[in-house]
Amino acid sequence: MMNKHLIADPAERAKRAADKEEWVLDFLRDEVYSTTAILSDVMAIGERAARSVLARMEKKGLLVRDEVKFMGMKAIPLWGITSTGVMTGLTPEEVATVSLRYHTPGSVKPLTIAHTLDTQKCRLHCEVVEDFESWTPDRLLPGKGLKKADPKRWEHYPDAVGEAVHKEKQLIYKVAIEIERTRKTPARYVAIIKAHMKNIEKGRYQRVWYFCPTKQEADSLQALFLRLMKEKGIGFWPDNDTKYSPEQSLKLFRFRTMEDFK
Repeated sequence: MMNKHLIADPAERAKRAADKEEWVLDFLRDEVYSTTAILSDVMAIGERAARSVLARMEKKGLLVRDEVKFMGMKAIPLWGITSTGVMTGLTPEEVATVSLRYHTPGSVKPLTIAHTLDTQKCRLHCEVVEDFESWTPDRLLPGKGLKKADPKRWEHYPDAVGEAVHKEKQLIYKVAIEIERTRKTPARYVAIIKAHMKNIEKGRYQRVWYFCPTKQEADSLQALFLRLMKEKGIGFWPDNDTKYSPEQSLKLFRFRTMEDFK
């Protein structure tokens, strides 16, 4: 008896398989590497089925298997895109602009992996739940590789910038994404708040969303931002004659919890 979940038409099965591989490659051209769990969400299938797809892609030379080892802890398996994977299926127009970065096994640092994977989970949450129409990781944002003195370099680089849809006003606006796993010093936050406002002033994005591990931490960070804005006299200038109050300026920021996408 044929498995009721198996697509009977061989051509349709082949197309579905090719679609899954294309989704993985599109995601990893931006993110470079990820885990089976996250890539299973990208393909909208279970982890067992995802491992089969990823292993097949590895045999084709599109992906390379890797892992991050922690002292005294279980290693985290990873899948990285290869140089072949980067170029596979691209049009000439896409080749002219695509990032050529590919994954090198052993290059992922244990100290950065948690933040990176949280950012990828946030991406999937924003694309699926928040209806984001695009997502640009920090490394692909304009001027990221330039020297600090270069005028094309941004005052501050968030973890990503996505395009959100305002359903009521029927418009698209850009949102800077910040994954805040650990707290910074108040002085550092003052500099970051001012830099975000400068980026908004220059039209690089219109809002900033902070994602914290818990709601309590998100609420605490919001209270800290308001206190710092009041104490340091920080306010957003929408034009040369008007300055927002700290309370008005705080509305440029939204404080969320990572519990929403775990």
